[in-house]
Amino acid sequence: MSEEDPEIAGLVKCTVISCPNYFHKVLSQADEHIFFDFPSDEDVCATWKEKCGISAYHDVSNSKICSTHFRQTDYTDNTKSVLKPEAIPRENLGWMFGMPEVKLTKTPKFELIKEAVDTNERLVQRFEELMDEMKLLTEKVDLYKKKNENSDKEIFRLRRLIAKYPFKKKNGKIETNLICKVFSQAQINMLLGKKKVVWSYDDMAMAFTLRHIGNRECYLYLKDTLNMPLPSLSAVQRWVASNKS
Repeated sequence: MSEEDPEIAGLVKCTVISCPNYFHKVLSQADEHIFFDFPSDEDVCATWKEKCGISAYHDVSNSKICSTHFRQTDYTDNTKSVLKPEAIPRENLGWMFGMPEVKLTKTPKFELIKEAVDTNERLVQRFEELMDEMKLLTEKVDLYKKKNENSDKEIFRLRRLIAKYPFKKKNGKIETNLICKVFSQAQINMLLGKKKVVWSYDDMAMAFTLRHIGNRECYLYLKDTLNMPLPSLSAVQRWVASNKS
């Protein structure tokens, strides 16, 4: 014996998909469930359709919703027989709660379902790829941050070092006390281009030592080619002669 269609048998299922309750068109049910027609107000009716998960264009002239989907505050009195004009089904909507509209007139084709699943899988895969890329980029950003921090520390160190050797101007030329740690005052005067330079005893002694550590050509190479601020060889010879007597 074939199963009889509920609507043909005079039964109308509650429009909420997850609801198991039926309403008999001819015989009134004497149970705890009361069934309500969809409201005539278009805006409220559209909201009912959305909550039930049916298309906005679905014909609901013979559709009903049972009382299990309404709250106590949706009724005009305690009998739960009359709904307020603005009442909306919110209870026991099951998995349909908050879901978009779904047409019930036709069963979705397998191809459409498979396409949706494949699309979802591709999106998940792309999301994972983007997360991996973001992880690599985050590691690079952290590396550059550390490099910047090291650079900032080095800049700070160099600035403190420079601060120990303040610049000062003299006769329009720049000199620093850093030079004083390497050259004597006579050598500095020579570097500054002064015509007359008075060499100290230490200057001449150093020049004499350099001359006799190497040879004449080596001394001239340091003085004339490398531009080392040194006394002339004739000045060194006069100094040696004056110190022998």
